[in-house]
Amino acid sequence: MVGAMSILTMSAAIKVHTIGDSTMADYDENTTDKRGWCMYLGSFFDATQVTVNNRAKSGADTRGFYDGAAYWTSVKSQMSAGDYLLIQFAHNDEGTVTYGMDNLEYAQYCAANSLPAPTDARGTNPQTTYRDYLRLFINEARALGVNPILVAPICRAYFSSGDIKRNGRHDLGDKFSKIENGVLYENQSVPATDLRMSYVEAMRIVAEEKDVPFIDLTQATRELYLSYGETQCLNLLFCAGDKTHTNAMGGNLIARLAAKKMKEACILAEYISIPTSISANPTSLAIGETYSGVAQNRELLLTGFDLDPAAGTIHIAVSGDLTISTDKENYSASASVAYEGGSVFQKIYVRATYMSAGEKNDLITITSGDLSLQVPVTASVISLDGGSAVSATWAITDKATATDVEVSGPVSAAMTLSLMTAWDTKAEFSDGEKDDISMVRFHNADANGSKTNWPTDEIDENASRFIDFAITAPGTMDVRITGISMDIAAHSTSAMCYHVNTGFGDDFTEVTTIAEKVNITNKAIEHLSLTPTLSIPAGETLHVRILPWHQNSSGSGKYICVKNVKIEGIAFEPEQGIEPVTGNPSPVTHKVLKDGHLLILKNGAMYNAQGAIVK
Repeated sequence: MVGAMSILTMSAAIKVHTIGDSTMADYDENTTDKRGWCMYLGSFFDATQVTVNNRAKSGADTRGFYDGAAYWTSVKSQMSAGDYLLIQFAHNDEGTVTYGMDNLEYAQYCAANSLPAPTDARGTNPQTTYRDYLRLFINEARALGVNPILVAPICRAYFSSGDIKRNGRHDLGDKFSKIENGVLYENQSVPATDLRMSYVEAMRIVAEEKDVPFIDLTQATRELYLSYGETQCLNLLFCAGDKTHTNAMGGNLIARLAAKKMKEACILAEYISIPTSISANPTSLAIGETYSGVAQNRELLLTGFDLDPAAGTIHIAVSGDLTISTDKENYSASASVAYEGGSVFQKIYVRATYMSAGEKNDLITITSGDLSLQVPVTASVISLDGGSAVSATWAITDKATATDVEVSGPVSAAMTLSLMTAWDTKAEFSDGEKDDISMVRFHNADANGSKTNWPTDEIDENASRFIDFAITAPGTMDVRITGISMDIAAHSTSAMCYHVNTGFGDDFTEVTTIAEKVNITNKAIEHLSLTPTLSIPAGETLHVRILPWHQNSSGSGKYICVKNVKIEGIAFEPEQGIEPVTGNPSPVTHKVLKDGHLLILKNGAMYNAQGAIVK
């Protein structure tokens, strides 16, 4: 995170970098029950030898990840010779407007036929551009001495007649689009034996061509889902109402499958352990920087398979400023979990509320019979005493003044729209206490701001479509964000979804999802009050973006509505001085001396004095 101002130290010799889409990505336990499987992959490695750097991005296809300034380029800067790179793409490569087509080819077709340009930049063809971008990742990783591995995408839980449907296995052969001789053909199909529209087969071919290991996680997850059956699979492994994104149990089981497949393929096999006893995931909780008096919530998963004895009780106790809960409601210093049937899968909710500044080191102790595990919990707590209060508020009471902002303190702020338009104002909303509340309705739009249909069957955010709220720190002061709040609703639909993401600078780097909701109830206002730990370095800009998408159907007349957006913080003079510098990297923004280390902050990235990126 930009502004964390701590230098990362990696004791493990080998890093496993993971790139891909939302089915792999990290998620904040405070905001959603969605969990990417790479969140759990590290627990199956010897942590003293291997660390996992999960850089998967929600909504990414191969082209978007490769071209995005904050993604592939930054991943490469973190790689070292001898590292490994896991590559899983396809979900978003399949497209949302024309299935199985390269989006740039479709955009050219639209331009040639005077049709509106597509507003979603995602989509590659499994025969051409999908393979091309996989080759680029492989070639550029190898040029750095990194070992690439292709991982077939996890299945979608699309059940039919006791199996996973063809498109759930990322084969669009039952329905795809193509352009031939300048003519667009939609709703095309080929026999099940014809794999020309299979992204998994395309990845397999590239793996053979480039002599790269291939992990068939598509087939492995197909077998996993079928072993549970449709009802149990959806209820136990997936987020409610979602057949693409897994919850904690699903993510953990898929990570276990991936680690098992890697071990079978002799990839880092000596460092991989597939435990059958009770284990804690993760093996440590690093909260990082946080503010005094602000609660931080984390999760711990207790898992066990083929346990002996087959029934028992697990006891959990915590130290210091920690409390725990098994129901996310009742927190205390200890808890017990009973299990039977030789297996356990229990989520433990951990809450840390530090009232004093400084470095914190606490323990979670887990015992069951002769088993004893300890999970260290670390945090660096910053006091919020002193400083100057700052805020930026967008009331958004009507369309005409939607972008107006009221600023308090030495900051500047602005609101912008990308592929969105402020359409009109309706007084039809309820917050549970009051009815007939007015809100501005925002709609999908083209590059000129003209209202256009929402794409069909979107499952995730479109990184180019957003409502952006930006706040810039003064040139000589850092700003610590103490709260982000807003009211959000949907109108004329109950299939509207959104992410609230934060990022820094024009390139929107260090992206973090701080809120998420799928299928918002029509006309029901949700009040979001968020407390992420964010620090804006002097002169830098924090962006808070609402990224909406519409599930299940396309069409017009479906809206996301926003009002009362507020970003609050406290501005501080830098702790140990700040001054402009030049040198390597050049040009730089400024430098900060923190805990005896010189950190150079430039364009949302953090470097050491020698110019090597540290976060």
